[in-house]
Parts: sequence; structure tokens; C-alpha cells
Amino acid sequence: MFRNKMGFTLIELLVVITLIGISLTLAVPSWEQVSKKRRITNGAEQVAAFLATAQSEAQKRNLPVTLSYRRSGDQDWCIGAVLGASGCDCTEADPDSGQFCSVDGNPHLIDAQAFQLTNLIGVMDVKPDGGDSNITFDPIRGILQPAGERLQLTFESPGGYYQLRLVIRPTGLLSICSPDSSNTIGGYLTCSG
Repeated sequence: MFRNKMGFTLIELLVVITLIGISLTLAVPSWEQVSKKRRITNGAEQVAAFLATAQSEAQKRNLPVTLSYRRSGDQDWCIGAVLGASGCDCTEADPDSGQFCSVDGNPHLIDAQAFQLTNLIGVMDVKPDGGDSNITFDPIRGILQPAGERLQLTFESPGGYYQLRLVIRPTGLLSICSPDSSNTIGGYLTCSG
């Protein structure tokens, strides 16, 4: 009489381990791509929310809000906001300084420290008068002043595979698009012009 044995044979165990190994080999690169996409979208959306908050502060308070930005490297950038038509220094750490970026005494800035795996690879500021590294939101309609200004911030994932561009048009409209049609990220249209 044969006994019913419980357990696995060595061959069954090797087949299962091999299948798990193959599955992990296929899943890790896919997970890495998803992670890079998520980091770049999260970074661009957080910066867009920061800019939208500054724009709404201008309208809420009926005062101009000026954004000041600085970029000296892909992982060395900052953006700050201050009430009024003159900018602030987003690298200033002393809250008592007149150049500290704050709204009603509360710090109002965002920098590369919060986005360790998201690079800001390009800033394009189209100003009618040449200008500096500031843009101002009009307090009535939230449009950019002087008329005709436009700001583009281009973010890139590590390795440079994915990019997203945040655009503030002269009308104050904020949008996020994909500058590269070959490596688009789902949910974002390809940038036009």
C-alpha cells in the first residue's frame, strides 16, 4: 500500500524558486520606471500647487504677489513668494531679513531639498523688458505683470528619461505638459510651442 506523502519534491521547489526569480527580474525594471514617473509628476504638481497658492494669495489679499526663483544647478534651485511688487531672495534663511520670502510672516518658499530625485533642468523666463528672476501676479485677475511675461520650469527624472514642463502663461494659467512626445507620462499632453 502507498502512503500519501505531504510536502514538495526537490524539483517542484526548484521550479517555484525559478518562477519567482523570473517574475522578480521582470518586475523590478517596471517598478523602477513607475517610481520615476511618480516622482517627477509629484514634484511638478507640488511646484504647480505652490505657484497656484501664490497666485490665489494675490487675488485674496488684493495685493501683488511676486515669485522669485533661482537655479544654479539641477538640484540647486528655489522659488519663493512675497507680498508686493518687489521680489525676495529664496536662498535667504534669516526670517528677520527684509529679503526673506514670506507671506504675513510665514515662510513661503519651496526648494530642491524637498525633491531629491527630481531635477529642475531648465527655467525659461520670457519677459517683455528683459528683467530679473521674478514674476508678479496681478491682484485683480491673477495675470502676470508686466503684460507678456511667461515662465517655464522643466523638471526631469534621474537618468533623464522622463520630463514634465510647468508653464505659467501671461494670462496666469498654469499647466503641466510633457515636452518630449516620445516619453510622455500618462495624463499629460505634449507641450505645444
